[in-house]
Amino acid sequence: EESEETFAFLDKARNIAKKYYGDDVLLTGNATSNFDLSESFATDNIVINILSILFVLIVMVFTFQSAGIPIILILVIQGSIWINFSFPSLQNSPVFFMGYLVVSSIQMGANIDYAIVITSRYTEGRKTKNKLDAIKEALELAFPTIFTSGTILACAGIAISLLCSDPAVSS
Repeated sequence: EESEETFAFLDKARNIAKKYYGDDVLLTGNATSNFDLSESFATDNIVINILSILFVLIVMVFTFQSAGIPIILILVIQGSIWINFSFPSLQNSPVFFMGYLVVSSIQMGANIDYAIVITSRYTEGRKTKNKLDAIKEALELAFPTIFTSGTILACAGIAISLLCSDPAVSS
């Protein structure tokens, strides 16, 4: 329903129908709905990403009272999201755009939470320890929380992927 071939067919069908019926042509169905949504996806995705990053930066600037830490954290978080989405691309596996939006939103929220936990523990540790000891302590204290919630999130995603018959949802 979301292949380039399907979208090309819908575009061609719409153009042929417009020759006979004018601009009042409406196509219906799942493929048409997906085509129309994907047409607005690129712009919407950029706007959503920019706004998400800005809001997160604002929150983290107030949380850490620093400009450098939030920028580093956002770069790391966005990098991890891009790395995660590189796997379907490398495997030539399609990612439905709604699935992309949902997963990237969940990843952004979870990674920001993890980043705040680790960074907060690190900055607290730096008050009394050297850098290496503060990093070790921050990771040791944050690891159980991150491992537990990350495992639950990964298991839920894998279960949905394996158990759902709808390709848009399972992706």
